[in-house]
Amino acid sequence: MYKEKIKYYKNSCIYGEFLHKDDWFIFLDSCNDVGDFGRYDILSSNPRVKVTTKGNHINVVEDNIVSSFYDNPFDVLQKYFKLRDNYNDLPFNNGMIGYFGYESFNSSDNSNVDFPDIAVGFYDWAIIVDHKKNEAWLTYEEKNSTIENIINKFNSGNLKLKYNHNYSFSGFKKNISRDKYIDNILKIKKYISNGDCYQVNYSQNFDVNYKGSSWDIYKDLRELNPAPYSSFFKIHEQFVISSSPERFISITNNVIQTKPIKGTLKRLADKKLDLEQISLLKNDEKNISENLMIVDLLRNDLSKCCELNSVIVTKLFDIESYASVHHMVSTIVGKLKPDTSTIDILKACFPGGSITGAPKKRAMEIINELEDRKRGIYCGSIGYFDNNNNMDTNICIRTIMLTEDKLSFSAGGGIVHDSDPLDEYFESLEKVSIFIKYFSNGEFKW
Repeated sequence: MYKEKIKYYKNSCIYGEFLHKDDWFIFLDSCNDVGDFGRYDILSSNPRVKVTTKGNHINVVEDNIVSSFYDNPFDVLQKYFKLRDNYNDLPFNNGMIGYFGYESFNSSDNSNVDFPDIAVGFYDWAIIVDHKKNEAWLTYEEKNSTIENIINKFNSGNLKLKYNHNYSFSGFKKNISRDKYIDNILKIKKYISNGDCYQVNYSQNFDVNYKGSSWDIYKDLRELNPAPYSSFFKIHEQFVISSSPERFISITNNVIQTKPIKGTLKRLADKKLDLEQISLLKNDEKNISENLMIVDLLRNDLSKCCELNSVIVTKLFDIESYASVHHMVSTIVGKLKPDTSTIDILKACFPGGSITGAPKKRAMEIINELEDRKRGIYCGSIGYFDNNNNMDTNICIRTIMLTEDKLSFSAGGGIVHDSDPLDEYFESLEKVSIFIKYFSNGEFKW
């Protein structure tokens, strides 16, 4: 693999302006966060291999040759990696980028979600932007006309980002009433009282009609709601926009990390009151209990693939602040067992415990019973899996699915035995308050 320095732009959307019309354009966007969350952005398009799945029905496009068959998706994906020993200091040494929908492991061909369960590409080149060193690199397997065009484009002058705001929204719809949402929370609390589970992450969904450019929507949303695990993904004429604050799993040099979010309070405009919100969240027994349940679940998930006694909690009940909410976040790390692949990790830990509940299997059964729509990409994961067995993935919360003229998103929260149903209802709205205001043109009344 080769790498070549190109001109650095602080706003990586400038690279996207040149690439976003390409098929299977992908942008993993840290929103210029140079802290612990992620200092790098990754962009690419036109992968060598494209894989989409619906249940066990798999479509592969490789070098423009299409094949369709039935198989285990994860066995199929594993064979396309070009694992190698060389390693450079950049986070993505080419490989697989894309998404795994929430139902990736238990879907069927007749899912009521229009998007594939899995959509991943195997990319032979990428632009990698380092906001800590103020550098940008182009990595590639071989130099061709595509690579030459990228080098010439981004080294040719001082490119500017255009904000066209080319879109409009109508018909904002919340798909479940407040009463029905609360009634389902009461059903979950009954399951908890009966000993079926300890926590269930229950959600509701929203639909909007739109016209215009999904790329313009993304550029504006990242200004309104910057988040360290954001992304934009184009799959033909379908699009995914994610403004996620949550890391699912990262692996670097055989060290694995996960950062579950459990616990939320809205931000306040008054700085003093906002600091009080942080203190309230940090000392809230319900949120602490909720977070600890998921920490225990994820410790167990990681232990399946990690060396004995290597899984530890390095941060417990930290508070992280975002545009509209404060979150309680814990951090768990471990050392991978030898010969454990990134696909093995995904199979052991997916979907993330923070968006299922505990125990995971029973919580997912209850979710399937009570939610009226398959989740699709929501609560799945977007990220990269490179040829050096490294990966970094998000949890797809604050995530939007867009087709030609419609978009949808979801929001929810963890329900435990002492949850107040009305509070949980309003918390679910608060998590996507920026989306609600934006897509309803400020007209939705809580």
